[in-house]
Amino acid sequence: MTIHFYTFSTEMSGTSRQRAFRIAEELESRGFKTVIHRPPVLAISTTRWPKKFVLIIQTIRSLFSIKKDDFVFLQRAIANKYFFVIMVCYLKIFRRKMIFDFDDPVYTHSFTKTKVFTQMADAVIVCTHGQAQWAKQYNHNVHIIHISIEFSEYEKFTKDYSIETKPSVIGWVGTGTEHLRNLEILASVFRKLLATYTTAFSFTLVGALKDQRVYKLFQDIKGLEVKFIDSLVWNDPESVPREIQKFDIGVLPHRSDGEWNQSKTSLKNLQYMACAVPAVCSAFGEMPFVYSNGVNGYIVKTEDEWIEVLTKLLKDKSLRERIGRAGQQLVREQYSYDAIIPRIIEIIRGVEHAL
Repeated sequence: MTIHFYTFSTEMSGTSRQRAFRIAEELESRGFKTVIHRPPVLAISTTRWPKKFVLIIQTIRSLFSIKKDDFVFLQRAIANKYFFVIMVCYLKIFRRKMIFDFDDPVYTHSFTKTKVFTQMADAVIVCTHGQAQWAKQYNHNVHIIHISIEFSEYEKFTKDYSIETKPSVIGWVGTGTEHLRNLEILASVFRKLLATYTTAFSFTLVGALKDQRVYKLFQDIKGLEVKFIDSLVWNDPESVPREIQKFDIGVLPHRSDGEWNQSKTSLKNLQYMACAVPAVCSAFGEMPFVYSNGVNGYIVKTEDEWIEVLTKLLKDKSLRERIGRAGQQLVREQYSYDAIIPRIIEIIRGVEHAL
């Protein structure tokens, strides 16, 4: 049996790297044979004719390598109408076993394609409870497997609490240009925090991408010491944890309006936690299911709660360490590949034996 992955994008994309490329590697290490087919679905959409035709033919040819007992694993493969039609026809005619995975509420903007693949799938893997609730309308075999990380890559960058950082560092990691509205929450919090809190702290923003709008959000805050890191080598597994290790607090501000935000999750909070850095997150999407508030992290709903929690953590190093280490333990036990791969194997075996 071979598992054939068709991905949303390349390994440079976080969603495909975490939900397909790394999953394939982990399955290979456990004795499964896997193939990741190219081109990725997004490439078909972004390529112009006549080169687009070449990519479509490559996709069709790849289908002839799938044998009767093999699996098709569609990772968020809803970005192109030609791929969609080809795959639907193929699955209907040849009746191959198929697992459909999506890690964002993509049905909010690609309803029909997401619905059809969900209905056709032998098993559906989603990332959050909100996504599962939607998927269960169309498929009874739905599994929640949160986006996960290779824990060992972060554990070696565990925060050293014997070293005193002055001033304390609040940090954020992400793609600044995509999170302007979310970062506005943090900018407002910092203005009020600096007006009421006398102990100095600095802010490090990783992923500014030289966007002047991101710079301006924080440079205009009086009294705030800011360090912008425009970009990292995102596919280098050590680049992100190396920076997070320098944080004292990791923050994840996020809007909670709209179905997209209500049914999504994040990777960055897990990255903070895996380095034993305490995470403070807005109460959106999957966050209430991730945390025991005040035990292994914090979820906050209002600006006042942001200020209260940050003040508490900035003042108390021992609290930061306790929360940070509890968060790290949670990631090890529930959100690492060692935790989720056995569940994916169980899903594969379940589908295999059901047919």
